[in-house]
Amino acid sequence: MRYAVTLELKSPALVGDRREPSAYFLPSRDFIPGGVLRAALARVITEGCPYYSEAGGYHWVRFAAGPECAGCMWCGLCASFERVRFSHLYKDGARVAPLTAYRCKFDSSHSTFDTLLAPGRFRCPECKERVERVSGYLGNEYRDVAVNRRLIMRLAVDPYRGVAQDRQLYALRVLDAGQIFHGWLDVPDADTIPETAELRLGAKTTVGLGRAAVHFERAAVPGLDALRQRIERFQEVIGQSAKAEPGYTCFSLTLLSDALPDTELAPATGWVPTPDLRQVVAQAVLPPPLRSVGPGVEVTKAIADFKVYGGYCTAVKGDGRQRAALYIAAGSVFLCRVRGELNDGLLQALFHLENQGVGLKTEDGCGALRVCDEFHLNTGGVSDEG
Repeated sequence: MRYAVTLELKSPALVGDRREPSAYFLPSRDFIPGGVLRAALARVITEGCPYYSEAGGYHWVRFAAGPECAGCMWCGLCASFERVRFSHLYKDGARVAPLTAYRCKFDSSHSTFDTLLAPGRFRCPECKERVERVSGYLGNEYRDVAVNRRLIMRLAVDPYRGVAQDRQLYALRVLDAGQIFHGWLDVPDADTIPETAELRLGAKTTVGLGRAAVHFERAAVPGLDALRQRIERFQEVIGQSAKAEPGYTCFSLTLLSDALPDTELAPATGWVPTPDLRQVVAQAVLPPPLRSVGPGVEVTKAIADFKVYGGYCTAVKGDGRQRAALYIAAGSVFLCRVRGELNDGLLQALFHLENQGVGLKTEDGCGALRVCDEFHLNTGGVSDEG
């Protein structure tokens, strides 16, 4: 069962990001990761649970199936908590701008358009001037969605003297209160979960940060027919472009969140030919069921970026630092083809990929993608003049 999630920040929130080298700023991410929402819900569930014990892990949810569980409002979610899938939450339901999105360099009011299927050099379709890549988030009608952040100064207190500690002034760049974020979660077995809840999410919740109200509402999951229509529409558009592939079924994979491949990506130490790099990335993005469909799926074009993230696991006793890994950045786009017509095997494989995500940590929002995203049909009449 899928639930739409609406989360409103009641106070500023600090959702951990990579610390800046100066260590003077503690910046917050501009979205709420699925893992942060999972941790906040786990805290609410365990704080009201009579069977909870820190011996099994700090705020670690384990279903006790005790006599008091039947009357608990979190019973359904608690029983399947390990199998619940959370998406990332973005302000006003926005999305990460694809790396193929461009707009006019001289007039930001001109429309945003896509360049995945466009040939030649890109020019603004309205004024024919130069263009630049769009970054950040896109909302309705592909307009920018700005996330509001504010700076809060903090001063550490000496634990022995109870006064300000020398050289311990720092700043928090937090998400401002009053903003609304949207996402979803999939609960496999629970028929009902509470409609609303008060959460504390992120860091420094003991000093008033991270208060949030969350609302859950049942939502429908698009079926196979919707995916088939998108793929067929994509075939029509690509058939009219210079990238037409007679005898092939073409489709695009657009990452909606950062993806951690299940095969480790190692940074190259020297120059790597583009076809070789494309093959490496394809093996990381395409799961085995999709690679084995028919003669196999080829990645003909890859527009990708990468990020390095580490982490800390609180379930590990002692040093919980996690080894840094290379992620494929949200907004990356892969143009693929497979010989022959669209068949049920390919359609089922793509449907499963879109619903389950790609790579690791998909249960916490990583690896979300969309097949044949409608945005790539928005070429805006882009020309190759210049």
